Amino acid sequence: MVAPSKILEPPLNRLHCAILHSLPGQSCTKALLWNLYRNHVSSAKYYSPLLLLPLLMNWRKVSKNLVLSVFKNYAQSVGFAAWINAITFFLMCVGRRLTDRFVFILIPYLPCWIASQLSWLMPPQVLHFFVTGITPAALETLMRYFNIGLVHSPMAQTVIFMISSVVVLHYQQSRKYSGFWFIRPASLPDNNEDWTILRHMKQGLKELRSYLGIGLAMDLLNPLMKRNLKLLRPKMTSFLAGYIGLFKVVQLLSFKRLNANQANGLAAFISGASFALLPNRLTFMSFAVVTAIQVIWSQVCDTKDEKDAVLSVMRKIPWARLLIPCSLAYLVHIFFYHQRLLNEVARSFIDCTCDNNGQRLLNLIALPNVNAILEAVDKTPKTSFWF
Repeated sequence: MVAPSKILEPPLNRLHCAILHSLPGQSCTKALLWNLYRNHVSSAKYYSPLLLLPLLMNWRKVSKNLVLSVFKNYAQSVGFAAWINAITFFLMCVGRRLTDRFVFILIPYLPCWIASQLSWLMPPQVLHFFVTGITPAALETLMRYFNIGLVHSPMAQTVIFMISSVVVLHYQQSRKYSGFWFIRPASLPDNNEDWTILRHMKQGLKELRSYLGIGLAMDLLNPLMKRNLKLLRPKMTSFLAGYIGLFKVVQLLSFKRLNANQANGLAAFISGASFALLPNRLTFMSFAVVTAIQVIWSQVCDTKDEKDAVLSVMRKIPWARLLIPCSLAYLVHIFFYHQRLLNEVARSFIDCTCDNNGQRLLNLIALPNVNAILEAVDKTPKTSFWF
């Protein structure tokens, strides 16, 4: 089996750029147009469960405005992903033409970084979606790459998730954060002292029933798409039910002894221990940390204090638009050279949104020996740059 890095060494580094193309006989320009079409199709399939989920979660409140908003966000996200992927492969092809060989910085880091500058054109909602998905994946991959102790410590990961849970749910309960989090418990009313235990239990059971349904729908998604119900594993169902259930139990036991903020804070921390029910804990912990940082930073940006010059400058820096190109280019680089360090979510995101072009190229390079690769490439027609 040939390592991907061998493409940078003779004789593989002199292979024709036709190996980058999806179909035999394509030029760089034809491949760009074809990839734009295919990447829209593959991205639409990949994002449909995730971005259309709000319609399922809010099915009782579905309105024309909600449907239009969800589909607009869906179409924009699909479009940006398709263009970034297609331009990345096109620039790799251009780089091979200009340098007459495959060069490390151009396979694929720099092309992806340049293509990802499209993030400057993203509307806020799409920008938030991409940065919230890409940054945690890059953070997790960095930790795996440097093999830090946290990667091997489920206990430390759980504690970090519990702290992140307190941060996010505190601002969510105080109505200062309305973005995505795993649960959204109903806030305690101002007159909660007058509530009976039975009333609290009814409220908690109502929320538990909702999250059981959401969790089951999420767990069913993968088996249904693969048409194999034997793959059903109630992982998200148990996590969401445990998370909201534990939150409501702690809230119920403490609301008579603590005020609303203290009860919610204690419930948010203890219920975060349901994190132990999750698979791929490092992935979820990375997402939780990034989300907590986003929430804290949004509160800092909302403050009116203009006396701190350094803070004022930092507020004006478009962090999300700077992070996306660097994080995505890093992830694509790791996908190509150190795929074992990527989690399944990052791997599928990179490959499935570009019509499996990345894995196709890796499969070609992974042929048993150099001669097999050269023989396979020789069967591919040599093409011009344009048409």
